Amino acid sequence: MVANSPAAVESPLGADSNAAPAIEIRELTKLYHRNVSLRSSFARGLGFGSRLDRASNGAVAALDHVSFTVQRGEAFGIIGRNGAGKSTLLQIVAGTLQASSGACRVNGRITALLELGSGFNPEFTGRENIYLAGAILGISRAEMETRYERIVAFADIGDFIDQPVKTYSTGMMMRVAFAVAISVEPDVLIIDEALSVGDILFQQKCSARMRELVNAGVTLLVVTHDTAFVLNMCQRALWLDQGRMRYLGEAGACVREYVTAMAALSGNAPAPTDDFNALATVPLPTAPELALAEKERLGDGGVRIARAWLLHADGGAGSTFRLGDWAVAVVLIRASRHVRGVSAGCELRNRHGQVMFATGLRVARRLIAEIPAGKACLVSIRFRLELQPGQYTLDLGCGAGVDADNTWDRVLNVAVIEVSAASEQEVVHGLVRLPYEIGVSRVAG
Repeated sequence: MVANSPAAVESPLGADSNAAPAIEIRELTKLYHRNVSLRSSFARGLGFGSRLDRASNGAVAALDHVSFTVQRGEAFGIIGRNGAGKSTLLQIVAGTLQASSGACRVNGRITALLELGSGFNPEFTGRENIYLAGAILGISRAEMETRYERIVAFADIGDFIDQPVKTYSTGMMMRVAFAVAISVEPDVLIIDEALSVGDILFQQKCSARMRELVNAGVTLLVVTHDTAFVLNMCQRALWLDQGRMRYLGEAGACVREYVTAMAALSGNAPAPTDDFNALATVPLPTAPELALAEKERLGDGGVRIARAWLLHADGGAGSTFRLGDWAVAVVLIRASRHVRGVSAGCELRNRHGQVMFATGLRVARRLIAEIPAGKACLVSIRFRLELQPGQYTLDLGCGAGVDADNTWDRVLNVAVIEVSAASEQEVVHGLVRLPYEIGVSRVAG
């Protein structure tokens, strides 16, 4: 656990600190230099570093002009591949690393869970490390004693609390570190992948507690590879790639952009269908189509969803279904240039933004080999709504190409699907209804 006092981080501009964002990042850059001479090191120490210095010394930018703000009480996620600069960014915000240029302003007390176990003395017991963490934060021993029982109860590691930390598993260490972090009433809570360890029950417990903190006005800044966590917890997110900002915005849109790009680079080898001229010819649906004009879209449009339909099994248009009905999403995808390895698919989300169902040609490992410029293909996706009654949103998307040739289009919230159940139907107690069998027997004898 790493924590710092407010004095370790530059405070926000302006007289009214309550009106300022919790975190403000402006043009933040972090360079790591190679082949550095004593003269250039001295010049940078005096603040005379430059872009020429960066080029001449073969500097590597872990962060390259990153800018964003996080409001008070907001949950903000940072995603990206390994080496993208995510942990570097959190360390600068936490005050444990200095930026090469730019500004980082934080308003309020920070508690940070960075490298798991950092800040703990391995020779000390869990109890002793709890009081040590409080001292680092400037909290008196007497005040920590009033919080001690709550910390121990949340960590729930039993008698191990009086054993040296060096005997702890990573999960046990994370339990204690997180219990301390949430007990000191931070204004800003920073977490770097710490919750990726530990059992599922404790992860659920941590998620519930973080949601309580955010609802109470605590600002959450989290780095994670768990995109489901970002979707369920965060309002906005940032996608970092090689130190640069690739996407900043609503969490769902950010995750979709990231996942789409990663799928194109994943090295999957779906079997392409026959070439364009060998595809079967079918008429367009006669039912009214979905309105796409005013919907939010992502992507560059090299391949684009031109028209779309949401149908019942009988071919009629509609957005209301009974539990167990079949729904059909039909998309007409058009290529503005010659594209290869084309996929199209859909995602169904509940009111919390959780993906309840997602599929497409890439998932089925069956891509369209190519579509010539100006030509179009019709993709039909049929799925059964074995879902808890309620409302769900439908996203549609398509993509093509690999690596630098990648192109895609996403239409967000293209339709709202209403699932209802008749009084005689079985109640769905969970999120989905899976095929199952139940047997009842008497014991022989």
